[in-house]
Amino acid sequence: MIIATAGHVDHGKTALVKALTGVDTDRLEEERRRGLSINLGFAYASTDAGKRLGFVDVPGHIRFIANMVAGVAGIDLALLAVAADDGVMPQTIEHLDILQLLGVGKALVALTKIDRASPARQEEVAQAIQALLAGSRFRGAAILPVSAITGEGMEALQQALAAAAKTLESRRPRGHFRLAIDRRFTVKGAGLVVTGSVFAGQVNLGDELLLAPQMQPVKVRGLRVQDQAAETAAQGDRAAVNIAGQAQLRPADIHRGDWLTANPAPASSRFDARLRLLASAGPLRHWTPVHLHTAASHTTARVAVLEGGAIQPGEEGLVQIQAAKPVSLCLGDLLLLRDQAALQTLGGATVLAVDSPARGRARPARLAWLKALDPDDLPASLARLLQLQSGGVALEPLAQAWNLSTEALAGLLPAGAISIQGELALAAEHLEPHLDAAQAALRQWHAENPGKPGLPLGQLARHFPSATLAEFVMEKLLERKAVARKGSLWALPGHAASLSKREAALFAKAEPLLAARPSRPPVVHELAAAMKVPPQELGRALEAATKLGLLLRPARNRYYLPEGMASLRASLEALAAAKGSFTVQDFRDATGIGRNLSIEILEHFDSAGLTRRSGDARRLVP
Repeated sequence: MIIATAGHVDHGKTALVKALTGVDTDRLEEERRRGLSINLGFAYASTDAGKRLGFVDVPGHIRFIANMVAGVAGIDLALLAVAADDGVMPQTIEHLDILQLLGVGKALVALTKIDRASPARQEEVAQAIQALLAGSRFRGAAILPVSAITGEGMEALQQALAAAAKTLESRRPRGHFRLAIDRRFTVKGAGLVVTGSVFAGQVNLGDELLLAPQMQPVKVRGLRVQDQAAETAAQGDRAAVNIAGQAQLRPADIHRGDWLTANPAPASSRFDARLRLLASAGPLRHWTPVHLHTAASHTTARVAVLEGGAIQPGEEGLVQIQAAKPVSLCLGDLLLLRDQAALQTLGGATVLAVDSPARGRARPARLAWLKALDPDDLPASLARLLQLQSGGVALEPLAQAWNLSTEALAGLLPAGAISIQGELALAAEHLEPHLDAAQAALRQWHAENPGKPGLPLGQLARHFPSATLAEFVMEKLLERKAVARKGSLWALPGHAASLSKREAALFAKAEPLLAARPSRPPVVHELAAAMKVPPQELGRALEAATKLGLLLRPARNRYYLPEGMASLRASLEALAAAKGSFTVQDFRDATGIGRNLSIEILEHFDSAGLTRRSGDARRLVP
């Protein structure tokens, strides 16, 4: 069980931890000289039942709130210290707010320094504490009078901690491993070590992880859990991880607030959240500058209010947060916001999405997506997203945002949902409209392009949110025999390419002119001049007719009717039968079409496999 102290400066938190563990967590020279905790301190003890207790001692001074927040993230129990002589103080209240905003579920209260207060004063402060807790999630928490100096009450406190450890529910590791780094140092003979609380998943010796947000690969060389050697660290543990990188890693390369993770999701400086403003704060208006804390990370940011322009004290609303630097976050991560001067806690937020758009952040569709998300009920969230997204939900980016593998996310799909190639999920009721839309797109294409046999998938995909969905829909239609596939082209069943009205009119006008000279038809510009139409327009019409088999183009600038080419082929076959092999001159003389055109015609027959050339002579292929 991981326990963090909390409370006002000089209320005996460090002395309390020392009395419980025998460890003085004030290790800095300045801390000892001033008698003031500045940084986080760590100590461990074991209960009589063998449970391991880890203590995180946090500073109480307002100037070191950032360190305090880093220490209480991901803990199991808060040990709130209130001095019997001072009573409830400003940082008592602020620390209590922070504990609640960061989701700490349990607390014990140590009424410290009872050796300095009369029984009457102790009772007075205890009542004030009860009144303070009455409006919080820690209502009814045990208040234990103690003195770290005389030892009075310490046994009762130890028993209360041991009892809490017994009742602590073991956390089932979920998702990719994530450890929020709060310290880094080197150990002689071992190398670089990072420590922090494990927020999710599990890691083993030898595993490969990423140092985020740098996304630098590292390998786990050693593990300690609750300050004891271990082979595995899991969600809820406090762990020290000895790491090595492919490149030389230095302590200066790692900062408090970085993550050790197995999640490949990139860090983001823009994310969406649901923010709850404390009743003690003023209204939070659009684009308010704040200090942002998440796990062990601290940076500045601005808050864009997505609805209404402002959030009122004690209320909540959807926001987009734009941080000054990229932050590694996942769905459900808890954020703490303090004012620009870092003097007051404003509220807390729950991360909903880590891929927030730069534009359109407050569009109705975006707001509906955010409102569908509930970090505490992933299956229901996924079901709602599938209803909202008629084009389907891309699984991989969502899995990364939710800190899951794509396989684990697919396992949360509701009954009847369709998984497409493990990449896309689609609600069953959205399939039929896509099938109808695909057929409608093909009908329109055929009407506008009657001379073309079908539509390539790449063009068809423009009618769909993704190429993956387009391919799936067309395969479904093919199974139902509602479409036909012709090579790489898609068409409706029974579709036959035809000429457009204009193309048909031009072909009808050109056909008798081509038939008049079947063996040597006019070139395109001569034909266009005779028909009094632009050559380019006529060329397009003749090419469309060629694709339909109405014409042949054996020469670069001439189109033949099939019967004209049949006549030339008959002449070729008669010549081959008479002479065996023949030359271009022989073919020219037999057909009377001229040398240059004869060469083009014979090369056409060569490419068609009808003749084979050897030097200057050709033979008919059997």
